[in-house]
Amino acid sequence: MCSAAKRTRSPRHPPSFKRMLGRAVLRRCPWCGGKGAWFRGWFAKDDRCHTCGLQWDRQLVGFELGATSINVIVTLGTILTTLIVGFLVTMPDIPVIPLMVIALVMGSTMPLLVYPFTQTIWLAVDLLMRKPDEDELADWALASAAEPGTYKARAQQR
Repeated sequence: MCSAAKRTRSPRHPPSFKRMLGRAVLRRCPWCGGKGAWFRGWFAKDDRCHTCGLQWDRQLVGFELGATSINVIVTLGTILTTLIVGFLVTMPDIPVIPLMVIALVMGSTMPLLVYPFTQTIWLAVDLLMRKPDEDELADWALASAAEPGTYKARAQQR
């Protein structure tokens, strides 16, 4: 493992917000850049990142409210943009029913499509506001000593 990767994962050398946000947009762990972060599927999650061991929910009541807020903002922004573009393109004879159907489809599919991305983006924002403490990174030494991707296997052996 290169020294830059070790330095980025260390609690003493946190990654920049720009780097964490870039990782989050790629559905990676914002802290270590581990591929897949804590996801087992599109919706199924493990408790910790598979690479660095960071807990995704930070053990806070209401933590997912931030991710849900980002999801709502993205979804409503997409619907609003679609409606405005539709109105501008079809003026003066605006097809209201087709535009409403498109908005309904967008409103019901967008939250599902952006779900994992909003989870990782919110964790990046939260990590900017509150760096992880030693309790959250209790398994960090075990995870960083292992090869990338082996944290999950070791955690299951316990």
